Amino acid sequence: MVNILLLTIILDEGYDKKVNLLLNRFGIKVKTVSNASGTASPSVLSYFGLVETKKDVYLAIIPEYLERKILSRLRNIFKLEKVGTGVSFTIPISSSNKYLSEAFSKNDMGENDESMKKDGNKYHLVITIVMEGYLEQVMAAAKRAGATGGTVIKGRGLGNVIPTKILGFNIEPEKDIVLNIVPETDKTKVMEAITKEVGIKTKGKGVCISLPVDDAVGIEKN
Repeated sequence: MVNILLLTIILDEGYDKKVNLLLNRFGIKVKTVSNASGTASPSVLSYFGLVETKKDVYLAIIPEYLERKILSRLRNIFKLEKVGTGVSFTIPISSSNKYLSEAFSKNDMGENDESMKKDGNKYHLVITIVMEGYLEQVMAAAKRAGATGGTVIKGRGLGNVIPTKILGFNIEPEKDIVLNIVPETDKTKVMEAITKEVGIKTKGKGVCISLPVDDAVGIEKN
């Protein structure tokens, strides 16, 4: 069976057509999840590496054998090597139905392009769900612990009274979500710093979890 990955793309607003066109060439369907908008002060956003405050988040299911080719195209087309431009990463899906695997037959999609080798560093996606109004504390704590960038998604406006599901997690209207891609070596201290600052026992009532990232482009190196 073909291994399946969740591709996440975070870019400045306005690239829907380009993203769809790029992925459609590989036979991949993309879904716009939400608009991500930062509410922190300009000084904090600049300090945290967020050049633009408004972002779009895209999710797509891709086969592992197309991972490097797709990430390479994303990096080149959207200039992801520039800090603050955007980021794209993949997360392994532990299980999928037979239909998905058969849909990504190599005979239909072609062989993988080996021109882009994976970064030797391993990364984790740290997801923090926190009460509205505590975004700056999350970002500052993550930065102190070694995170070099992040994306803020506002819960309010995404679903009024009805919870919105992002990356499999229900986000209530009064909650916000912060996404940080961090090296595996920094994951524990970043999560501990965030939890100490805005954890469940604080007024921020924050929950912090992490997921392993298979590969990523657009990550600023320390």
